[in-house]
Amino acid sequence: VEGYTKGDLLAYHEAIWPWLGPYLRDRPLVLTRYPDGIDGKHFYQKNAPEFTPDWVTRESIDGTDYFVCNDLETLLYVINSGAIPLHVWSSRITDLEHPDWLIIDLDPKEAPFADVVTIARKLHAILDELGVAHAAKTSGQDGLHVFLPMAGQLTHNEVRSLAEVIARVVVAELPEIATVTRPIASRGGKVYVDFGQNARGQLIAAPFSVRPRPGAPVSTPLRWSQVTRRLDPVRHNLRTTPKRMAERGDDFIRVLGDGIDVQALLAGLARRMDVD
Repeated sequence: VEGYTKGDLLAYHEAIWPWLGPYLRDRPLVLTRYPDGIDGKHFYQKNAPEFTPDWVTRESIDGTDYFVCNDLETLLYVINSGAIPLHVWSSRITDLEHPDWLIIDLDPKEAPFADVVTIARKLHAILDELGVAHAAKTSGQDGLHVFLPMAGQLTHNEVRSLAEVIARVVVAELPEIATVTRPIASRGGKVYVDFGQNARGQLIAAPFSVRPRPGAPVSTPLRWSQVTRRLDPVRHNLRTTPKRMAERGDDFIRVLGDGIDVQALLAGLARRMDVD
């Protein structure tokens, strides 16, 4: 990562492990490896190599031998291989068919980040009004992720359908800046409210994952009070994040807690659509 050594990356992961660990535990992990740094060639790696030591936890799923980071030693082994971003499944090897969380990915591409913040605030207002637990994090790139805890109560397809309902409600309320249209050329400069990240085996950057960008930004959990137009995602980086977590703790951990009341959420969204 620009200006950082592999030693810095290892030290970061060692420092952040107490907060990162719960999101990696028992979860299939996919690596993007940058053996020559962020400006060199990189490659995507699902399969753990045959020479992987026996003490490294792995899980075979659909013919793929995934790394599973249940301890710091395994994580450091993975990072030492040149991995930078860590992408995880939304379900765990103990129950692969039922995800722990629902994801709404606010992807701006050519849209201004201020619009991402506006949409995130609208999502927050809707979910808060309905008493539904949710949390936000930076993507570590240009967008924001909003997660709802599911606690394994629905299948991947059911979670995806629920995410689509939420996405369509927020787009109906902010049609001038939000869209569910996937092709970039057809978005008209609007933020893509992506509900498609909820399919089985779909990957998301884990909380606290470092991104291969200048300044080493980190996909960082936020308090809603931080989700304002003043938010600068790059300020949440490899240098600043461990200290911040030690001072503030992790509000995002609620996404691994009790699942939401799905029927109450659907009823509340239906009422909102009727009113609007």
